[in-house]
Amino acid sequence: MTLAHSLPLWLAMAGLGCTDLDRFSTGKGESYCGSITAGEAFRAGFSQHVQMRLKLDVAELDGPGSFGTVSTFEAGVAQSPPVTLLEEAELRRIPAMESDVISRIDLGEGRLRTRVFAVTPADPEAEAMLAVVSLRSDDIVEVRLVRAGREPASGAPVPEGRRPLFGIFPLARKAGACGF
Repeated sequence: MTLAHSLPLWLAMAGLGCTDLDRFSTGKGESYCGSITAGEAFRAGFSQHVQMRLKLDVAELDGPGSFGTVSTFEAGVAQSPPVTLLEEAELRRIPAMESDVISRIDLGEGRLRTRVFAVTPADPEAEAMLAVVSLRSDDIVEVRLVRAGREPASGAPVPEGRRPLFGIFPLARKAGACGF
């Protein structure tokens, strides 16, 4: 068999190993839901009670449209009011980063695909954040929220929307809007 004759067979066999990421898209009335990882080593600036809702359109993972939206919610405790950091915030591409390898970072075994997006908080005075979204082989979607923030200068308090943040949210598909 010549190379020209075996090429279609090789391409067909290579396709068997491809992963169907379309299964991660949420349908009408579905969301990915979950709470922040409770361990303090995996979160900074977030309380352990923060929840996340994520909606995805995997067809846009590499396309020009929106890959999805993300919302967070923390119920009020005692005298503290509820907190909504992100409210249907669009997962936005960072055009200058698209050609760089970091836009398709590999965070290890079990993660089929990872992409980095920008998200804008609900508070217009707050600094933007990065959302690192990983589609995992166990059908969980993992989202890392990162904001570098600012360190306090000479004891002056840092505004809430400018504090450093880091949190990991493992999310599972559910019917509904995650209760918030």
